[in-house]
Amino acid sequence: MRRPLLLLPLLLLPLTGCAGSSPKPAAAKPATPAPAATAPAAAGSATASPACQAPPDAVLPHTDGSLAETDHGTYCLAPGGRLTVFLTTAGPTDWSSVHSSAPAVLAAAQDPVTAPIGVTAGLFAGAAPGTAELTSQDGSGHSWRVTIVVR
Repeated sequence: MRRPLLLLPLLLLPLTGCAGSSPKPAAAKPATPAPAATAPAAAGSATASPACQAPPDAVLPHTDGSLAETDHGTYCLAPGGRLTVFLTTAGPTDWSSVHSSAPAVLAAAQDPVTAPIGVTAGLFAGAAPGTAELTSQDGSGHSWRVTIVVR
């Protein structure tokens, strides 16, 4: 008779473990920030900073984003932020070196970036608030251009 009584608490144990628990709410996914709106022009300023979006995810450590030949448009970068560019050739000629239209705003970083054959790489750092264009051309007449807003 003692054996059934000893087993009774063990049989009730699974029931008591679930009785006080309630389902946990699903973790809320952080809201994706909307693209930044154009900032109002400062007093005495003729132009406003253009609207921009965050660059695609970084592929190298210690960088804030990465661009490729398929990316176009306007991207934001914080002062001091670093951005990589990898342009892959689709034909017999490589892309030219990536050029910044405003090195005082978006400077080519001095850190070396090694890329495989057929890929033109660039590493840039936001130097000061402003706007710069990154451009490159391949030998077949194709061009690549993005705008970077450092703010």
